[in-house]
Amino acid sequence: MSRLPSRARRERIMELLAAHTDGTVEVERLSETLDVSLATVRRDLAQLREEGRITRTYGGAVLGGGTTEISVRQRRMKHVRQKDAIARQAAEYVEDDQVVLLDAGTTTERLARYLLGKSGLTVFTNGLGAVNTLVEEEGVDVVVMGGRLRRINQTMTGPGAEEMVRGLYADIAFLGADAVHPTRGIASRTFEQSSLKTLMSQHTRRLVVVADSAKLLDDASSYWSPIDRPWTLLTDDGADPEALAALRAASGGDLRIVVCPTTDLPPTDR
Repeated sequence: MSRLPSRARRERIMELLAAHTDGTVEVERLSETLDVSLATVRRDLAQLREEGRITRTYGGAVLGGGTTEISVRQRRMKHVRQKDAIARQAAEYVEDDQVVLLDAGTTTERLARYLLGKSGLTVFTNGLGAVNTLVEEEGVDVVVMGGRLRRINQTMTGPGAEEMVRGLYADIAFLGADAVHPTRGIASRTFEQSSLKTLMSQHTRRLVVVADSAKLLDDASSYWSPIDRPWTLLTDDGADPEALAALRAASGGDLRIVVCPTTDLPPTDR
């Protein structure tokens, strides 16, 4: 039987759910993978359901709906190829000696990896993942935007971070999003994150939003940062054409959409 304590076992269940494209796993599969009894799995699922993290299905479980947040570790396991394609293309927009605003998130964390090797960059970021990626890169001057740490998504927000943004005007800003909507803008999990994203979108010469196709047209969030200036959306080739058309129509001509293939083919505009 598994030696994992119950809390660690439940976190492992969440990881297994996140690793599946449809977010669902059968009880029997969980029992075999974790090497525990069916009864133990069902007790774990009952606890996770009580915490609002999953929904029980017939014979298994599925990750919770749009209001249920998963950890950064779990997010890193989802849409990996799509995020990597977007990050690779985003890095092409960055030139040596620029000042870059880099939002927190798993896609922007991947983007940080592609900044390695560039020279003379100054990167302002509120994401611990990006900081950890760039910490040993001598060619990049990293400025951490201080604030309160939100552990579940490894983001720092608050008055300190906002004050830092007010004092600069970056060459380019890359913003992540929990969702992208034609009229509401880009979504965040908290008011503080939304407030910081709004400021970041205003204090840059060029604005780029990085969001995989699963985030397009989702309107479940309560916190939104409107975009009322020219901007670029980088997404992947799984994007629904109707979703892209709705975004373009609502932008009044301010939006450029770049679709990044998950193969090695060059990106295409739509």
